[in-house]
Amino acid sequence: MTDTPASGEPATSPDPAGPGPAADPAEASVADKAAKENVLVQPMRDTHFDFQHKVFSLPGAFFCQEPNGKEAVLNILLGDLKATLAFPTLLESFQIEDGSHDARLLEIIEQGLAFVKLIRPGEEIPGELLDGRASWSVDDKHRIIAKGRLTVQIVSSFTGSEMIVSDIDQLEQLVEDPQTKERMSAAFGKIAERLKLTNNAEQYLTDRVDDLAQELSYIEALRDRFKDIRRIELAMGKLATIYRTDRTFCSELNRMQGLIRKPLREFDMIFDQADAQTGDIVGALRNFHPTIQFIRKIRDDLRAKLLEWEDLLRGWDEISMERSAKIEQLQKQTYRFLASRYIETTVWKRGG
Repeated sequence: MTDTPASGEPATSPDPAGPGPAADPAEASVADKAAKENVLVQPMRDTHFDFQHKVFSLPGAFFCQEPNGKEAVLNILLGDLKATLAFPTLLESFQIEDGSHDARLLEIIEQGLAFVKLIRPGEEIPGELLDGRASWSVDDKHRIIAKGRLTVQIVSSFTGSEMIVSDIDQLEQLVEDPQTKERMSAAFGKIAERLKLTNNAEQYLTDRVDDLAQELSYIEALRDRFKDIRRIELAMGKLATIYRTDRTFCSELNRMQGLIRKPLREFDMIFDQADAQTGDIVGALRNFHPTIQFIRKIRDDLRAKLLEWEDLLRGWDEISMERSAKIEQLQKQTYRFLASRYIETTVWKRGG
């Protein structure tokens, strides 16, 4: 599965305007040919996007969401023409029947684009849709943070010695510290009693905590990326100072600062939900599989929401805080993004 590369759109990116309303003769010719060749190529592998129709084998074929919305589209090259096809157009133009093999895969594509920015025919179906595993990876630091947070929580809860550690290096040292391991062993003993575990209880609990930390490492990675949205809010404050003599610019910044508060609150609430899943560690271990499923649901929800921000976040990652045409363009892009998603609207009705 492929995410949009950090360096920008792939060389085969479609023209945002699409192929246009008029059918190109070359496109029609290729469409007719591809439709005639709509035959079974090879048996489907249940884990991959193995399309049968030849249109999906055309050069530069990839799926993404339409830039100005969430509609899934197929992008292909037809000679020198870059074409962007919405799925209803694709189904009709290439005679792909409802309920067919390829039509079912297109439905899965629409779901998969919530987790990745770009899908190419033949690639693996996102793990989120197959068995619940994430289709993306995390850094070691996020695993360290997740394991460290759980360790601090367990030791604090069962030994009576409250510990507050947030620095990643301190968390890593804490997990490996012999005294911490002794305290964890004592805590596991108390947890085993609560859960009525007898055979090899410490190893069982160690494995369960490791599994839980692995799932939570994805939440930590998403939390890390979420901090970049907060940095946009801070950047707005700096720009208000830099552009203090530009009344129009500052007026728009003021509205943007109001708009961005809503997604910040929404993300905070979701992270609070994730943290609450291990607030009662005994309950989380007793109901281990439902806990994992709920954490994965939160992970997928956060991932889908943050993917919408990704292009914007990359722009702010690379910008310098100084007057420039580039930052003014980014400000307008951010304003449009926020206004299209978070502006408050009021519906007025006559009478009671």
